[in-house]
Amino acid sequence: DRSDAELAAAQIAGVVLQVTAKASDEGRLFGSVGVAEVTEALASQVGLVVDRRQVVGETAKDIGSHEFIIELHAEVSVPVTVEVQAEA
Repeated sequence: DRSDAELAAAQIAGVVLQVTAKASDEGRLFGSVGVAEVTEALASQVGLVVDRRQVVGETAKDIGSHEFIIELHAEVSVPVTVEVQAEA
């Protein structure tokens, strides 16, 4: 319900998720970082389990910061920053 969604929103507000992916020397990803990776990062780094359909955003194709929206409730959505880094 909405109050639970607002509590979860407060928990993840301002969070920067760290995701690593294989990338070229120019910073282009060999794959991409999308809703599946964001969902996984939310669960492992913040402890918040969301459905993939609740994550909205452009698929990241290069390293750097990307923003995704987590829709926790019809009236509650929170932007999260995903920092994509090249795998060492």
